Amino acid sequence: MSSLREIEAAVESLPVTQQEALFHFLAARLGQLESRESQSSPEGSETRPHSVLDIPTVQVGRVLRPLSSDDDILGEMLESRA
Repeated sequence: MSSLREIEAAVESLPVTQQEALFHFLAARLGQLESRESQSSPEGSETRPHSVLDIPTVQVGRVLRPLSSDDDILGEMLESRA
């Protein structure tokens, strides 16, 4: 087997139980590769949690119309609750 198509065809010809066994084998193998890569990363290069502050600002264009008191419906929503 020299190409991905040949491998895919061979896998499709396997019974479902053997396909599942192959899947679990490959999943474990990929897990081992990921753990090796994380162990080989230099110290201090740990990833930190993502934040909305990490997203670069985007220019969406000019302001079409400035906001006015008519644009604020929060007060109206709160008045209807009372």
